[in-house]
Amino acid sequence: MLASLSPAAAARLKPHCETVTLRLGETVIKSKAAIDHIYFPRSGVLSFGVNGNENPIEVAMVGSEGLAGLPLFLGVPRSANEVIVRAGGTAIRMKAEPALAEFRAGGRFQAAILLFAHELFQQVSVTASCNRHHEVDQRLPRWLLMMRDRIDGAPLQLTQQFLSWILGVRTQAISRAAIELQRRGAINYSRGNLRVVNLKKLQAAACDCYELVARSNGYV
Repeated sequence: MLASLSPAAAARLKPHCETVTLRLGETVIKSKAAIDHIYFPRSGVLSFGVNGNENPIEVAMVGSEGLAGLPLFLGVPRSANEVIVRAGGTAIRMKAEPALAEFRAGGRFQAAILLFAHELFQQVSVTASCNRHHEVDQRLPRWLLMMRDRIDGAPLQLTQQFLSWILGVRTQAISRAAIELQRRGAINYSRGNLRVVNLKKLQAAACDCYELVARSNGYV
């Protein structure tokens, strides 16, 4: 997204940016907290969650195609979501005020932010529908494919407890779904490490929601 900046805009914003490490499990923006910085992932994955009884249930994720801190550009200074690192990497962190000033100036940066807002809203809509209408046997491969797109096929560090929080189901359901995917030869899952070993088989197990979101985000 920052690649959309003109040379002049990039020069204006450079003093307000820094490269930061995204550490697995770290909360970069807290729910109801003021948005002081915008995060543009270069690698890794950020998860947007709504608070359940104990842990946030994921409603969307973002990698290098987007940012965290979108409400600021829509006139909302506080985040409604918990933003948590789901896969480690790096990000460009930009101070909120100069980012908002550049957005208000219009141009390519504003256009890129608004396009991302549309894509994120579509992802949230599809995820909500998927969670309501599809079983975990389809939702788990959909989520794994979305993660794979954003981490370039690297192995994932996942526990069944973690996946149960993310997808809002019991750990027993996650266990059954993961065992079935491994039986089909789609994944290899051992001691909390998961790797996709057959992409076509994983895609065949997922619902159509994956392709809807992937096309919107430019991953297919």
